[in-house]
Amino acid sequence: MTARLLITEVQVGDVTILRMSGRLELEEGDLTFRDYVELLVAGGRLKILLDLKAVTRIDSAGIGMLVSKYLSTQKRGGTIKLLHLTRRSDHLMDITRLATVFEIFDDEADAVRSFAVTT
Repeated sequence: MTARLLITEVQVGDVTILRMSGRLELEEGDLTFRDYVELLVAGGRLKILLDLKAVTRIDSAGIGMLVSKYLSTQKRGGTIKLLHLTRRSDHLMDITRLATVFEIFDDEADAVRSFAVTT
């Protein structure tokens, strides 16, 4: 498997789902992810769901970029939510306490519906 991060985009209503595969880590994926999300947000696409099922590794740079893009998307009135965490990614979210920051889903339909709920 390649180390590069690959992103496939799917649109479901006004929710943009990014199906990610590969590594979200320093110099291999964090910049790819950053640039992709920045283009979406600049285009007004502010409901972003990250499908992490096929992400094989996340390092501290990847975690940092997830947080950075979450915060910058929030500043524009949007949000980023997470879908299909692997066992390892789930563990990372727990130990970094980011599971209390990100909304995390196991079911895509539930995740998409959650964007319609206003808090």
